[in-house]
Amino acid sequence: MRQNEIISSSDFASWAIGLLVVLVIFAICVWAIKQLQSATQIGANRLQIVGGLSLGMREKLVLVQAGEKQLILGVTPNRIEMLHVLEGEDCLNKVVFEPTENSFAYKLKQVMKGKVDA
Repeated sequence: MRQNEIISSSDFASWAIGLLVVLVIFAICVWAIKQLQSATQIGANRLQIVGGLSLGMREKLVLVQAGEKQLILGVTPNRIEMLHVLEGEDCLNKVVFEPTENSFAYKLKQVMKGKVDA
């Protein structure tokens, strides 16, 4: 007849150490992923999508800012093709959206600042 076995302190200690090792490995992986993402975001500031236009169900024109140049790209599901390069004075100016007082964006911005007009 076998008696009910109680978990011994050595079993508990080995399980706790194993769990701790797994958690440390997990924390190291999360830290490494964050480091890799921050390294790729440094170069992302030099490359921006300025605008786009849908030409059909699967075709688009995209305007990309790359440093001082703007590239007009044709994008399809199978390929991306550069159509034109704009440099210097040919570059399209970025349109900055300023919300009007009656727009939802303006009211949301005021609420976020803590200035609520009834």
